[in-house]
Order: sequence, then structure tokens, then C-alpha cells
Amino acid sequence: MFRRSTRIITKSSIQRRFYNTSTYFPSPSPSRSYHADFTPVKPLSLPAGHHSLLPLVHSCNNLVLPSRSSLDQDNSDTNLPTISTRSPTGESIATEQVVPFHLSHTTDSHITNPTLTISRGPVGFLRPQVASALEDDHQKHQLSGAASPWDLRYAKSESQSILTSVAFADWVNDGGKYTRTMHVERIVGDWKKHGHFKEILRGWSDEAYPVFCHPPALSQSAHLYDPIAFAIERAALPLFGLANFGALLIAYVRDPSTGQTMIWIPRRSLMKRTWPGKLDVTVGGGMGLGDTPLSTILRESAEEALLDSDYVNEYIRPVGVLPFPNRSPGGWILPGLYHLFDLPLPLDGSIHPRINALDGEVEAFELLEVDEVLKRLLEGRFKSSSALAIVDFLIRHGFVTDETDPRYMEICRALKPDMPVPGMWRPHA
Repeated sequence: MFRRSTRIITKSSIQRRFYNTSTYFPSPSPSRSYHADFTPVKPLSLPAGHHSLLPLVHSCNNLVLPSRSSLDQDNSDTNLPTISTRSPTGESIATEQVVPFHLSHTTDSHITNPTLTISRGPVGFLRPQVASALEDDHQKHQLSGAASPWDLRYAKSESQSILTSVAFADWVNDGGKYTRTMHVERIVGDWKKHGHFKEILRGWSDEAYPVFCHPPALSQSAHLYDPIAFAIERAALPLFGLANFGALLIAYVRDPSTGQTMIWIPRRSLMKRTWPGKLDVTVGGGMGLGDTPLSTILRESAEEALLDSDYVNEYIRPVGVLPFPNRSPGGWILPGLYHLFDLPLPLDGSIHPRINALDGEVEAFELLEVDEVLKRLLEGRFKSSSALAIVDFLIRHGFVTDETDPRYMEICRALKPDMPVPGMWRPHA
């Protein structure tokens, strides 16, 4: 999306990257509604030396974000919100102050762009070095006599002014999502060009990812509002602490006569930039601008696992959304929200995932018994988001229960943490 060139960026050129709402979120099909699998299964005992799955869940969902109640747009408070890393024992460590990133600081009724009237909180969080870089950009615009695209709010302490919130300037918001996208594209491209934030931007993919506004109250006429705030290069999401969206699928085989269950588990290619050689869910992928959960998983099923699209479309089961608040080893903020799907496969093996040599994402697929999957989970061999999806699967299918794990309720709660960033939504009448 964000290849740098000498051409002038125009609203029409960006507008072509956005889908209309009906395309972005097609009506759900009744044929894909979830139906329960009533085959009885035997709950799994935890391997020797392990007492609970809770430390695993804590180590994967390791980002502690500010609570919704602690966030407001009162810019006079010098006490900035904080993030921290959750340890496997549940303790908060490596605490860091962050600056909330809003779409707008203005909620007056005279604003003509309806997106702004529903901006009820931050869409992301800025680490100090990113907030400082935006301050520099703001000052460069002011020194050159140009209008800054940023609205910075400060609070005064005894000795200095403290940046407490960043948003788009009103004149940018008047242009809506297209103008916001242009200015985000410009600043991120400049950072990449000048070698800033190399740790993050070295993963540049030229993929546009959506950033959503907060949804309106249910009492409001949501059809008046546009869910999309702007688009951003995928690699740059952590710089702004923005939510990323994806879809994860677990394909499994179950013998109805015995309840024996096996899961198709891939090992990621050693050439992958992220999580090389780790175990994964059967199929997964990020949701780019214009994608839907179903279109994402159908595409990835064909590309990564050579699964028949007609079969997947017929038998796939949407089973919920997995929050994934994750903090990287470098401290970057990665709040994820992933749609989960189950796919039962024929017992005779007539349909199964296969390596796509042209795709290069997967080293191998293995069909593993659920007890072996559990063992490898606790050995730390899975990618973090996939580990959480597997735990969710084991709970939903009755392999992990309150009788097999003494911290069962805490695990269930930890799998669904609240995150104060907007998720995907679509207008309703």
C-alpha cells in the first residue's frame, strides 16, 4: 500500500483502497452458522510437572493495557496511563507510561464528519519514542509555516509541559478516513526512509490494514457512521499501538465411535521472519483492508494448506473471537483480535492440509492426538496467539475442564480480556 513514489497522493487514489461497507462486511450466511458437536470426549490430564494452563495463558496474553475507566480526554492530568508486561505468574512488570492516540480531541456538534462524534476513547497508545517523533513532525510543520496534521495536548507540571494526548488536527478530520490515511502514510514512510524504528519497520509488507473507530452507542443510528478511521501499513501497527485483526482456523479429525480427536498442526517455515520453526494453528492470516474473516480464512486455507475452498466454505464453523493483547520482547504494543474457526475433516483422510511449496509458509503438517498437542503447548513450542487458540479449542471441546485444571475459571477469564481499543464492527439500520 505505502510504496513511496514521486506521484502526488490524492483522495481518489486512496479511496480506491477502501471497500464500501456492504462489501467489507457481507451479510452472514445461515449455512455457516455454528452447530455443536455432541460427540463425547474424555477430558485430558495435564502432563506430569504441570498444574495448570494459566501460566501459559499469562505468558501469551502478556500485555496489560490501561483500563477503560482510567482513560478519558482530560488533558490536564499529568499522570499518564501505563502499560506493563504480565509475567507467567500473573505479576505486572516492565511498566511504561504511554500517550493515548485519539482520532480527535473535538466532539462538538458542529463537526461535520460523523466519524468524530463516536470517538469515545483512544484508538491506540504511543510509546515515548513514538510520541516524541510525532512532536518533532508537528514542530517541523509549525516552523515551516504549514498546518500540522497533529493536535497535541499538554498538561503543565511544576517544571515542564507533558504531552498527554495526540490526535489528528480538525482540518485533517474534516477530510475523513482518506485524509487521515494520507498523513499516516506520509509520516510512516518518512520514518522508514530515514531509518527510524528499524526494529519495527524492517517488516514492511506494503499491506494496508484497517483501523476502526469506536462504535456508536446502540441507541444511535449506526448506519450514519463509517466504521473505518484510516488505513496503515501493517508493519507500523505497533508504533501506534493499534489493534490488528486476523482469522485462525483449527482443522481436526474426530472418530464418532470413540471420540478420539486429532488436530492438524503445521510447523512454520524456518525462513519466516516471525516465529520461525514454531508450531501453529492449521491455518491463519491477518485481515487486510477490504478483507472479511471468512474471505481471509478461505484465502489462507487455499494458499497455506491447499484445502478445497468449496469444502471449507461448506463445513467451516465460526466459534468466536480471541483477544490477544501481546507485548513484544522489545516492549512494543500489539493488541490483536482474531476470529476463530473450527473445521471438522473427514475421518477417511480424503481431505487434509498439504504443503504448498510455492507459498513457503509451512515446513510440515502433522496430525497429532490432542494429548500430544497439549504436551507440546506446555513445552512452549507454539506461536503465542496460536497457543491461545488451541487452549480455547481444548476448553470448548471439553478436553480441559474445571475437573482437570484447578485454575479453570481464571483461564477462561484470562482468555477474554477487555481491551480499550476499537474492534471490528459494521453499521446497522
